[in-house]
Amino acid sequence: MNEYKKSDWEKIPIWDKDSPEDNFIQMKDQFNGRIPVTRLEHWRDFTPFLETEFCNRKSIDLVFRGHRRYDWGLTPNLARFNEKNVVTNELANMQLKLFRKAIRGRITDHSLFDDNELENDELWAIGQHYGLKTPLLDWSYSPFVALFFAFAKTDEQDELENPYRAIYILNKTAISDDEYFRDIRVLEPRKDDHGRLVNQAGLFTFSPYEATIENKLIEILGNEDYPDERLRNASQSEEEEPAILAEYICKVFIKNEQQKECLKFLRRMNVHHASLFPDLIGAADYSNALIEEWEQNRKDKKTILLQPEPIIITPPSIHAEIVVSSPTIESQDITSIVKVLHGALSQDEVVEKDSLDKIAYEIAKTLTDYKEVDFEERGDLALELKAKLKIILRKLEYPENNRESAAYNIFDFVVNGGV
Repeated sequence: MNEYKKSDWEKIPIWDKDSPEDNFIQMKDQFNGRIPVTRLEHWRDFTPFLETEFCNRKSIDLVFRGHRRYDWGLTPNLARFNEKNVVTNELANMQLKLFRKAIRGRITDHSLFDDNELENDELWAIGQHYGLKTPLLDWSYSPFVALFFAFAKTDEQDELENPYRAIYILNKTAISDDEYFRDIRVLEPRKDDHGRLVNQAGLFTFSPYEATIENKLIEILGNEDYPDERLRNASQSEEEEPAILAEYICKVFIKNEQQKECLKFLRRMNVHHASLFPDLIGAADYSNALIEEWEQNRKDKKTILLQPEPIIITPPSIHAEIVVSSPTIESQDITSIVKVLHGALSQDEVVEKDSLDKIAYEIAKTLTDYKEVDFEERGDLALELKAKLKIILRKLEYPENNRESAAYNIFDFVVNGGV
């Protein structure tokens, strides 16, 4: 299986704060292994999710990690050299040896040349910052930093469909218990010369050698010696176990829609490239994001103001000009379509006004070609128009669950002489 189908997504429960025991399922596949998963149908649902008891357990510190794609696992980049996607002791030792040798004459902190666990950890953290392939995974105490990394980049055109982004949640309090989780160490470096760790509320976990972090974690939790009676009692019940395991590690899928709007929301919270990367790279990425948004807004405003020029036809036998105006896009047309789009939304769906205006303009532009059509006589054109409306709604990320009704509502609006 290379990607999830619609039937696979339908198996995953949508988060419901009133049914905590039914919110998770273990897919036990190549994408998620035994990690419990749930899903949210909009990034705006993430904030209410964070306010639930699940995310606010007493004396429990949770850490978060955002992934742009739903099918990316918890694999450190050093493990990608290994055919089993795990870090071996030999591979890690060789990489650290090579890096320690390569940085001679490039750093002033000579304590990093000491070959002991404490300095090895610091060296791994520095290497991670500068692009070294390591056995580390980045996490953040801030769920909104994780949300930023999940939505920061647009999807690439030549890759498989990506209907959901993802956020992993790890119980840092449990993992910090050396008695049981000594193979999954938490690292919070003492040195942070570049400032990123502080700004990102960041920390690392070491992936265990010869195993993935999720397999090692669930192996430990499944051991009879682990002091959680609920897990032992639930071991015979596939229905109960996912919700309990989720308290230690879980994965939250978030619908991959309105990426730009999500970044705007986070920017209002001061979560953006410039705040998370306090260096010139962060400043450049922040400026790039703003100029892209500025240019798109400029184009949108310009196209809405433009009207098609009239077509002038001069028949050979008549000296006077006959002016036949091409269909124009009136502001009231766009306003009317916005109302239809808004009316098709369910109560829990929210779409930014700028997005609705943009969708309405594209629809109005398409409808100019159908103003004089008698759809009762031309069923073929009726089907054609409905298909075009659905394509516009999909491309401009109108909520998936409401696209069908929105397309039909707009079509009825046209038939009744609305546009």
